[in-house]
Amino acid sequence: QGNFRRNVIRLWGSCSVTGLQNVSLLRASHIKPWKDSNNKERLTPYNGFLLIPDYDFLFDRGYISFKNNGSVLVSQRLSPFARKVFEVKDDLQLRRVFPENKEYLEYHRTEVFE
Repeated sequence: QGNFRRNVIRLWGSCSVTGLQNVSLLRASHIKPWKDSNNKERLTPYNGFLLIPDYDFLFDRGYISFKNNGSVLVSQRLSPFARKVFEVKDDLQLRRVFPENKEYLEYHRTEVFE
């Protein structure tokens, strides 16, 4: 996990959504979950986002995902109240999407996002 985190920090530099630069407050999150990934996928920074803890939690549990253009997808399981509490707005977006992220995002949308 240490090498993965360092590589994701090097790639993103700040939160992949908010741009928050204090990396000690951020989590390196696998797009395709660790348990479903091979060794190469587990270590590549392109299988990761740097996220604030709330977005990491929602992403890991399939409450949010992202389209290939970076725009957010919100699960119907996330209530309007939870959306408000977690500040999940319709205009939430990844700051960028690398071409190498897209295969992992596809997996997340089909296998993790509900």
